Formats: sequence, structure tokens, C-alpha cells
Amino acid sequence: MSQQNKVLLVEDDEFTRFMMKEIIGHLGVEVVIAANGEEGFRALNDYPQDFGLVLMDLHMPVMSGIDATRKIRSERQNPPNGVTIIAVTADVNYHDESKCQELGMNGFASKPVSPGTLMTLINRYCAAAA
Repeated sequence: MSQQNKVLLVEDDEFTRFMMKEIIGHLGVEVVIAANGEEGFRALNDYPQDFGLVLMDLHMPVMSGIDATRKIRSERQNPPNGVTIIAVTADVNYHDESKCQELGMNGFASKPVSPGTLMTLINRYCAAAA
């Protein structure tokens, strides 16, 4: 998978968005914010080649991260299912982690996400930090 220069952060909590955006921004990567899964899905459809990584909260109003990922994996065709999606949630349990894998998420991180974990993800999937 080729590296892209942006992270799509799909997160409903304003404080979490702020903190993660600050950390990722210090790594030289642009962050695009979506406040729920529906906004995240639209961002991926509007700019399909831009994102190297999607950090997807699981539990959000309007459209959950689980429903958004299901929609992304079943409906997005450009590139077909190619975007890397990492589940991010404070509610860590085996059921959620298993569900994420079944939906085609590429990984799972618990909140609060450490700067080290974010750095590892950014370095792996985003060109600006490479």
C-alpha cells in the first residue's frame, strides 16, 4: 500500500480530537476531522486518494465507527477497500476487537491513545512522516 499524506480522524469527542490532532500534527502529517462515521465516509468518498490512515472511534452518534467501516468496506471502490482503518475506543473488550477484525479493520487501539502508538501508526501509513 502506498503511503498518503493525511490522517482522517473520525471521533465525536472534541477533547480527544484536539489532543490527537495536536500529537499527529507534530509528526508533520495533516489531520482531517470527521465528527461521526457518516462524515468520515463522505470524506473518504470526496478525497479517496488522500488518506493513508483512518483512526475510527467505534461509538459515535449519527453513524458508529462499526457501521461506517461496514459501509466503507462494502461500498467504496476507489481504491477498493484499500484504506487502512484502525479502531480507536475507550470501551475495549474482546467482542469489539473481534467485530473490528470481521469488518476488515486493520488494527485496534485503546483510548487514551499514547503518543508512541500514534507515532508508530503515522510512520507506518503516512508519507509526510516517513
